[in-house]
Amino acid sequence: MNVVHGLKWFHNWVGIFITLTMLTVLTTGIYLGSVDIIKRTQNYDQPYLPLTLSQKAEAVAQLFERYPEMSTVRFPTEYTPYIQASTRGKSIVFDNQLNEIAVRQNSDYPFYSTFFWLHRNFLMGDAGKYLNAWASLIGAAITLVGIYLWWRVRKGFRLSQSIPRNTRSASLFKSHMQLGLFISIPLFVLCLSGFLITYKGLWLDALKTQPEQGVTYPASEPNDWLSQLSTAQNVWGASQLVAVSKPRARTDAENPPELNYRIGFNAHPSVWLREADAITMSYQQGQILSALKHSDRSITGKIASFVRPLHDALNMPLSYVWLITLVSCVATVILLFSLVTFYRRTFTKPAR
Repeated sequence: MNVVHGLKWFHNWVGIFITLTMLTVLTTGIYLGSVDIIKRTQNYDQPYLPLTLSQKAEAVAQLFERYPEMSTVRFPTEYTPYIQASTRGKSIVFDNQLNEIAVRQNSDYPFYSTFFWLHRNFLMGDAGKYLNAWASLIGAAITLVGIYLWWRVRKGFRLSQSIPRNTRSASLFKSHMQLGLFISIPLFVLCLSGFLITYKGLWLDALKTQPEQGVTYPASEPNDWLSQLSTAQNVWGASQLVAVSKPRARTDAENPPELNYRIGFNAHPSVWLREADAITMSYQQGQILSALKHSDRSITGKIASFVRPLHDALNMPLSYVWLITLVSCVATVILLFSLVTFYRRTFTKPAR
């Protein structure tokens, strides 16, 4: 068996073996992406009016007090022109006067929880999570093999063959090749990042940074949101302060933990990865514990920062959500074409 024949066998037979898992992940991903698009396109008739630092401090103080279960307060931006308090699976939208406009929960969308866990672990708990991870890694390998196999026959590339002209196997196969080429890179990224999300130990350490030695930051007034947000903004005067997050850890009434919160910044309005620059500050002491810009991370830290955003579009632009949702749609069509052609060529005898 030569190398090319072996790669074809791997691409065809192993690809068919994981097709059911990939179809489940892709179709549920289309649903989850569509829900995300709907959420992001709702602006609740709010015009974009940037807040002053005093308004941001007032919003943080009031919303964390009124909604202690919320972990993040986000301020109006050009892409979300409203104040938002959020926690896992739920968010509340406010106008600039902190009047509640809407409550959004994932449970408001039909079958959201079922589709999410189907996408994550096939409703099989930890066993399904790891099955999904390894199927994703194999899917990434199959994608690379497909690129190589296409390269060998690239001279026969015809753009018109991307859409099948009929239901014959030859037409479906050519469409599978051409469409697969167009989505190969983003599909590979989705598969690989899905694997890495399960095996976090491979990349989480790259995000951990030690405070720089000898760096002194200005102090703020303890327990004073305005003073502390003003200090943080002065550190990075050219950046936009867009969010404040606190730990999700449970509070102990007798021995409350120290509140070390994260202040997220955008380097500029059209930044690709949002809230990537962050200052960590102690609320009780008014001291900056660390300040790190995404551009100052090591190359491994920068790559690790994109593992989850590239997979589920967290803090990424709306255009990226459209991209990965479209890729999932095309990949689903490609897999269906491959199922039909594989069944015909393997189990259906040609008519005499």
